[in-house]
Amino acid sequence: MTGKKQFLLFFLFHDGCGLEDWKKGSMSDYSLRSSIQRCKQITLSAKSSFVPTFSALPAAKREAMEILYAYTRFTDDLVDQPDIDPQSGSVLSTNTRRKLQRLNQWVAALEATLGSLNGREPVIADANHEAAFQALEQQFPDCAGLKLLPALKMIVDRFKIPREPLFHLIDGVESDIEPHYFETFEDCADYCHQVATSVGFASLAVWGTTEPLFSNPVVRAAKASGIAFQWTNILRDLVEDYQQQRIYLPQNELRRCGLTVNQFASLLDRKNWNMQKMKPKNLSEQEQYSFREMIRRMEEFEEKWNKLLQIQFERCEIYYTNAAPLYKLIQRDSRYVYGLMWSRYYNLYHKIRKKPLRIVQGRTRLSLFQKLRLLLRWKFLPWRRLR
Repeated sequence: MTGKKQFLLFFLFHDGCGLEDWKKGSMSDYSLRSSIQRCKQITLSAKSSFVPTFSALPAAKREAMEILYAYTRFTDDLVDQPDIDPQSGSVLSTNTRRKLQRLNQWVAALEATLGSLNGREPVIADANHEAAFQALEQQFPDCAGLKLLPALKMIVDRFKIPREPLFHLIDGVESDIEPHYFETFEDCADYCHQVATSVGFASLAVWGTTEPLFSNPVVRAAKASGIAFQWTNILRDLVEDYQQQRIYLPQNELRRCGLTVNQFASLLDRKNWNMQKMKPKNLSEQEQYSFREMIRRMEEFEEKWNKLLQIQFERCEIYYTNAAPLYKLIQRDSRYVYGLMWSRYYNLYHKIRKKPLRIVQGRTRLSLFQKLRLLLRWKFLPWRRLR
């Protein structure tokens, strides 16, 4: 979970282009057609395994999801992707101030396009108003995502996508700029809602719901889905996140299991631990005693680590169960996408739970066979329970 932004959390959009790719192409062409095409290019270049599922949607909804994907991807990359020197192609260091500047410009551009959360009306009234978007480029010449805004405005107006989720995603992205820890699960749940559930609500606006979007049944199931998907990403990406000084598991749960942050970090380097367990030859009696004592401490830490993981697995199971009812709350022509997402994330979580060592052995993925099986299951047996 490098950055942990995913799509409702529904999506975890992580394999793809960096910020240099957002700057390609003519930034002076702000026709709606060009904007839609740019979003499609971004979506395809990301090579996400979820993108093909959009093809099962009606044409207008499919196009809207591609545009929404591009928006979330660009927003995520504002923090997670480095700057690239256009001359040499080398990676440039990007400080906190620069990242905040990017986000602030993006927020200002979005407010001009969609209106602000405090009630200020948008400056740009129509997605086809090319001159207005060109003027926006004059105001924010360093904002590389402006080309996406005509298409984004079109789907917001067409599908009545609420603005709040789109801005809440940026709040979550901003919190990842500085290294931080979460004291309680409730703290991390708020973060999950910002970076995951928020975009989930935007997706639900596109898919359509059988109950009002913010009715209690939809909100409960959508929030459960956001946490279930995002917590799966958190577990999958523990090692990568720690390398970026991010620990998303609650600190009070680490302490409850008897682990310090340093001990938790050392457990993420399981290969090093396994090497330490290899008993050297020709040890003196004192050295043998020290070695046995080290093994005892390591085994104690691992027992605490397993206890910590069990808490996370049990939590995931509950949230997946509570997220399942969302399937029938989505309009029939769009249920396939959510059903497949739920199943893939659940299978990924279950794969980690079955063999927790996968966390430190590499990035856990579903096999090609597992993906194919899920695709066939949702194509031919959509009426079955979510599992």
